[in-house]
Amino acid sequence: MTIQETGYGNIQERAKWQLQRKGGKRVGYKWKGLDVIRGLPRKSHKPRSEARLANEQAMKLIMSVLTPLKLFIRMGFRYAAEPLNMSAFNLALSINKKHAIKGQYPDLEIDWDNLQISKGNLAGIKSLAAEWTDTGLRVSWDTDTGNAPGHAADLLSLAVYSTSEDYWWPFFNAATRDAGECELSHDKDWHSFEAHVVGFSVSYTGDAVSDSRHVHVPARS
Repeated sequence: MTIQETGYGNIQERAKWQLQRKGGKRVGYKWKGLDVIRGLPRKSHKPRSEARLANEQAMKLIMSVLTPLKLFIRMGFRYAAEPLNMSAFNLALSINKKHAIKGQYPDLEIDWDNLQISKGNLAGIKSLAAEWTDTGLRVSWDTDTGNAPGHAADLLSLAVYSTSEDYWWPFFNAATRDAGECELSHDKDWHSFEAHVVGFSVSYTGDAVSDSRHVHVPARS
């Protein structure tokens, strides 16, 4: 709920202070220049239902994946979030909680193929592939943009998740679209282990992004 302009002097400020009084059930605050009212969580002594437990587990799971990727998400969801008057992270959280979790409670897991760290109409990374080499992780893609808007000088940003280390390795502006491939430097702790690569393209002018793409990298025997 948003407090609209009333023309009554400081009535908005007085209302916010009243809402924030001890024992109040709502709180007012400013977000992106707007005055907002939200309800405070209510304490409940009732046993939590399975649906609530499943929702809590899903939220915890998706937060554990997205939180280390905040810098990617701020860039990747910025343009999709602004028209909705949402933060980039909240939009990413909403989309991924709905589409990037699979299984039944209590055995929920990440659906990596549907994980999104960016959303936009720029030409995406086609035919994304990755494999371990002796010196690092080789990532390749198709340079053709098809009918979607894109340019050879667009930049690719990649995030690599090491399942053995439970850690994300960031590679911002790793290569230009026309390069077709790049080799990411490795750490001895995760080289040759199973990994997930998620990446997206950013326009060379910096004002557009693509939907992200994912590829699974099996461990090297």
